Order: sequence, then C-alpha cells, then structure tokens
Amino acid sequence: MEKLTAISLFSGAGGFDLGIEAAGFETRACVEIDYHSCTTLKNNRRNGKKTGKHSFFHNAVVLQKDIRTVEPQRLLRAARLKQGEVSLVIGGPPCQSFSVFGSRKGMEDPRGTLLWEYIRMIRGIKPKAFIFENVAGLLTIDNGKVFESFLDEVCRDENGNKQYTLSHYLLNTADYGVPQFRSRLIVFGTLNGVKVSKPAPTHLPNQESQLKDLNLLATPVVGDILKGLPELPNKDIPNHIGREHSERIIERYSQLSFGERDSKTRINKLHPEKPSFTIVVGSDKGGGKGHIHPYQPREVTPRESARIQTFPDFWAFSGTSRHPIRQIGNAVPSVFAAQLASHLIKEAFNVDSTTSYEDIIETLGLSYLKTGSATDHEMVTV
Repeated sequence: MEKLTAISLFSGAGGFDLGIEAAGFETRACVEIDYHSCTTLKNNRRNGKKTGKHSFFHNAVVLQKDIRTVEPQRLLRAARLKQGEVSLVIGGPPCQSFSVFGSRKGMEDPRGTLLWEYIRMIRGIKPKAFIFENVAGLLTIDNGKVFESFLDEVCRDENGNKQYTLSHYLLNTADYGVPQFRSRLIVFGTLNGVKVSKPAPTHLPNQESQLKDLNLLATPVVGDILKGLPELPNKDIPNHIGREHSERIIERYSQLSFGERDSKTRINKLHPEKPSFTIVVGSDKGGGKGHIHPYQPREVTPRESARIQTFPDFWAFSGTSRHPIRQIGNAVPSVFAAQLASHLIKEAFNVDSTTSYEDIIETLGLSYLKTGSATDHEMVTV
C-alpha cells in the first residue's frame, strides 16, 4: 500500500487532521492563520514526541500564515512532496460568513473569498483527492449560486479543463458516532474519476421509533461521554477549567429543564440521554460558549466541549478563556473526519479499508466513547 500523505488547509486546532491520521493518512504540512491554533498544533506535536503517548502530527510542518500569502509550492516544499504526489488535501474556509448563525453575507464578507483560495491551492498542489468541509448554509447563499460556482471551478485546472470528479453530501455528525448534532456539507474530489458515494451512517440517535431493520450503533450521548472527568476545579486534565458564574446565573441555570434554553445567555442545557446541540463558536471578538452542563448549574468546560467534538483528552488547547472554546467549536470532529477519510480510502484509493468505528476510537484514545461501541452496547438490529 502506498504511503498516504496529506496537506491541511485552514487547520485550526487539528480535529480534521487527527481524524484522517487515525484512518491512515499522514499530515505533512498545514497552514493556519490563528496564533493559538498553531501553538496548539506545535505543542501537541512536541508533547507527543517527548512523552511517546501519541504519534499524531509528528511529521507535520505548521505554517502560521494567511493562506492568501502562501504559494502552493511553499506548502509542497514543507511537505517534502511534489505537485501530484500528495494523496489528500483537507480543509474548509472559515464558515461564519455562510452559517445560519452568522450574518450570511457570503461573498460580501472577505472570508467568503477564501473559497477561491482553496481552489487555488487544489490547482497548485494537484492532490489525488480532496475533502472539503463547510456549513450547510453555503448551499443556499445567493440562491445556491456561490456553491455552484465553487463546484464548477474546483473541479477544473488553471486552463479550465475538468480534472476532478466531484460528489457532495449534507451529513450530520451524530450519524457517524459523534455525540453532537452538527450538520456539515462535505465535498469529495478525486483525480482518478471515482465518484465517491455517500458514507453510510454507522450510528443513529436514540429514537426508538426509527430503529427498525437497521444494523447501527446508538449515537453516544452527553451523559455517558462526560463521565469520568474530575470535579471542578481541576488542573490535572488540560482545559478542564470552568467559567465563574454569579449566584444569579447559577440559580437561573438550576431551574432549567433538560434541553431548555436560557433566556439571557441563549445557550441550552444539555440532555444527558441525547447527543449535544451544535457547539456555539461566537464572533471574531469572542463570545464563544459551551452549553449548560446537564447536572450542574454551569457552562461546560472547554475539555467537556472537546469531548463532544471527539478530541482526545491529551490534546491540549493553547490560550485562556475564549481561545480554546473557539478552537474547539471551529473544529471538524475527529471521529467524523476519520469516518470520511476511511470511506475515501476504500473507494478512491482502491484499498480494502477495514477501519471500524471501534478501531478509530481506539487509535484516537477516546475511551469515553466506548459506551457507544459494540463492546458495550448491542448492535441495534430489530
């Protein structure tokens, strides 16, 4: 089997990279503009090498750059590869300009133009395949014209000739073993003409009326994945530090029912027997918040949010207060990324991939997800 190499764009805190590495790819280079995200990547790479606890990101060169100033050849040199040799490019431009939670300015927002930077990188690197990820809102901006233009351009080379075969799907991470409802647009592109099919769901949220004639796992739920974390305050596990709340807020949070939204902070109290709501990121000026803990009258800590996003507990985030929350909220859930990459390997690289959900959580060290695995829950077969 050939060595599967990857270059990561808009890398953030590395959730996408962790997932594809768990599936068998090796990140060689990445580009990210945010200082704290790059520090997170570098610190975890160094700590993994120093302690031997993990091998993720060991061969990745981290470039803290505005992608608009980076030439594709610079990334290829960092990756120690030539044009056409890279197996996979991953990433999705910042999505706030397309999100239903954002202002939906689309191409009027400067971040919207980063779609075209993604295209420039694909053309310059010419990977054998790519996975593009973004919010569902991108589908409807300007009545779908922005997304149509993106698809028409990303499949072509600089001379306008078609080179990539595309497929795109709207997927929910809860259907792939992530304890969070999070709708995402995924575009697969391949050079070899393979049209990647829709990844088959491996999980289903606990909805008894729908569990018929299926062979799926139950999606992990909040109550299970938060078990095992130490009580606050605690500094033994990275980023497990909570916000300080006034007595007034504590009292208000105490009165909320599971799933209810607080009228002031406008965040939801998590239901222990369901996957989480989508993580709230906040604006560029801050404001990123977790949801309200199901059993305690407080917001979840960054570490608890990281578990909802399926980051390993050893993956520490740089910065204080809002920085970790924004890195976590902006990330592609690692388990979801691994499911996408494993599917791509099987279909586009002609490899009989046998990477199961259990293999993924074992490789990533996600012991807190094992309550949703076949070893602890019977497969749902009615």
